[in-house]
Amino acid sequence: MRCTPLHLATALLALGLPALAPAAGMADSVAIEDAHVRQMPPAAPNTAAFLTVINTAATPIRLTGARSEVANTVELHDHIQDGDILRMRRIDGVDIPAGSRAALAPGGKHVMLIGLKQALKAGTQVQLTLQFADGSEYPLSAPVTPIRPAAMPGMKH
Repeated sequence: MRCTPLHLATALLALGLPALAPAAGMADSVAIEDAHVRQMPPAAPNTAAFLTVINTAATPIRLTGARSEVANTVELHDHIQDGDILRMRRIDGVDIPAGSRAALAPGGKHVMLIGLKQALKAGTQVQLTLQFADGSEYPLSAPVTPIRPAAMPGMKH
C-alpha cells in the first residue's frame, strides 16, 4: 500500500496530532505599523529601518533579529547615552508583552542595515524579514523615505 498525503493526515489525526499544519509561532501574532527605511546619501554604507511591532497574542513575544537582501548584515540596535552623545549598540532582542507594542524608532531601538549592497532610493520598497525567538518569521515590505536632518542630532555610531 502506498502512503499518500491523505493517509498520512489520517494517521496523524488518529494519533491526535495536527495534520500537516504549520506550527503556530510568534510571527502569527504580529501586526506591523509605520514600517519604513531611511534613505541615506548614495555613499553611505548603512541605514536603518523603523516600524512598530504589535503583539496581538495573549502571551509575550520576542523579536530576535531581521534579514534583508539589501544589506550584508542586519542587526537590532538600541541607543545609549554616552555623555552628550547618543551611541548605537547591538542588542539580542526586543521583548513585546502580550497585547502590547514596541516602537522601533529614531533615537531608540531600530533595525540596522549594515553594508548596503546598493543605494536605496526614496519611493522604492525594501523586503525585510523579522525573526522571532521561536524561529518563526514575518516578511514585510517597507518603503524607503528621505532622511529628516533634524531627526538624530548628535548621534554617533
